[in-house]
Amino acid sequence: MALLDQAAQRLLERLRLKVRPRAASGDQGGHRSEVRASGLEFAERREYVVGDDARKIDWQAFARNRTLSVRTFEEEHDARVFVLVDVSASMTRGAPPKLEVARQVAASFGFLGMNQVDRVRVIPFSDTVGRATPVLRRRDDYPGLETFLHALSPQGATSFEASTRAFLQRFPGRGVVVVVSDLMEASDWGPSLRQLAQRGHQLSVVRVRCEEDRSPDFHGELELCDAETGDLLTLAVTKELLDAYRAELEAHVERTRDACRRLGGRLVEAPVEQPFDQLLRQVLAPSLEHP
Repeated sequence: MALLDQAAQRLLERLRLKVRPRAASGDQGGHRSEVRASGLEFAERREYVVGDDARKIDWQAFARNRTLSVRTFEEEHDARVFVLVDVSASMTRGAPPKLEVARQVAASFGFLGMNQVDRVRVIPFSDTVGRATPVLRRRDDYPGLETFLHALSPQGATSFEASTRAFLQRFPGRGVVVVVSDLMEASDWGPSLRQLAQRGHQLSVVRVRCEEDRSPDFHGELELCDAETGDLLTLAVTKELLDAYRAELEAHVERTRDACRRLGGRLVEAPVEQPFDQLLRQVLAPSLEHP
């Protein structure tokens, strides 16, 4: 089954991924630089000053008004787009499962990047990063991305700290980092997000969530099994305990959201129960260029 139907692909073809200049590389591509240089698209004319390259003089303008001016251009750069997909065991929960929605979100960001000739890599992670896709740059590469995403299987526990450390070691340079995860790990994600930002990455976090995460249907004396570690825990589940769990989960998400905001990034919600066309617009909106 295709992760993105024709309607979703047509929508994505009309959109542009917003990439801040510091997150773009030095190669030509689809993102405008703040600097003026010899590039692809005419930007403006300005008065000639001593030291300007004589080859840039606009002789047609000189013939009209007898004033020397030079033509400047906007240089375009491509970007590295890294999509980190959480494949830990907790991603099996939900209807549809969170991993299924995470695949669609990753496919959407990958499609956007390839559509504007950026260098896309999709990287699964749990307790560390797994085998990544090769660099994907063209729309012709999209079927291979779908095949890769379909093959991902959930297993193991989440360690965003260890995964971030491994990612930074294996993938030098800077770009756009999109983390697609349910955030179902109690550790503080702030320090790892800060490390990514310090490398120069532009951050987006997509929290894929299900109602079961927030309000598990537990009550009474239970033996619970951790979906990621397999550890068993026997406890009496009460309303007070569920309220405390819900409060801690919400606090963890808000801490992560605040960390993203302080670093110039965004955290957006992707509830699995939401129709995908609505979810897609909601998830992508903060990451798009606007005319």
